[in-house]
Amino acid sequence: MKKMIGMAVLLLCFCGCTKDNDAIYYPVGDVEIERGGPALIVEEGQVPIIRSYNNEDYVLDTVAQYPNNPTLGKLTFMIDLKNQLADEEVSGFNGVGKSKLNMSLGYKNGNYLEKSQVPIYTSPDVTTRYAVKLRLKGELTLSGDEWMIDYVYAQLASLFQPYPPSSFFAEVFMCKGGMKFGTFDSFRRTCTFDISYDRSDLSFSQLYFNMFVNLAGQKRENRIRLRIDKESFLEIYEQEETV
Repeated sequence: MKKMIGMAVLLLCFCGCTKDNDAIYYPVGDVEIERGGPALIVEEGQVPIIRSYNNEDYVLDTVAQYPNNPTLGKLTFMIDLKNQLADEEVSGFNGVGKSKLNMSLGYKNGNYLEKSQVPIYTSPDVTTRYAVKLRLKGELTLSGDEWMIDYVYAQLASLFQPYPPSSFFAEVFMCKGGMKFGTFDSFRRTCTFDISYDRSDLSFSQLYFNMFVNLAGQKRENRIRLRIDKESFLEIYEQEETV
């Protein structure tokens, strides 16, 4: 009889997890993926087709709220990272301008509005090979005692993915999350980060660069402050064909 009760409880646990299917909130752990060839050695006079950067630090200060759902527990949003300046306008480049915060449509499903799913760059020729150099430095801070940072990760990919890479691993060029992303201070409720990526021989028709954040808390809303240091930048080089 005890065995039957134990089996029933175990089956109920498995069924509960399957029914909930809350995949966006599965533990992420540390993630560090860097795909591509060796770093591009920039020759004298060689310039990137895109160079986006900041003249000064800038801050994104906003309130995160549960969208249309009063359930407390976890909340996922993304920060669409865009630098303020570029050396010159480039067709297909959508990275100029300040960052903005985009909430998911539901606290469980992680869906985002179509206007939030915009690539930072669209390539005119899928056969072109690229090299990407970037640095993302700054600090993410929560204001209240009711919330904590569950996990944070930054992702450079050819598909829009609000999850760490799994099914579409081949489409991800760079992903850094958990302790591989930055240093977490639970007392100050901050995440300090300084990540870099420098790889060549990349091919894509579109390129996404986003930072995803998952919060856990016991309040309807919380103020979030993101500081991006001026040392941050993004460069994209078009590689010459080798004979």
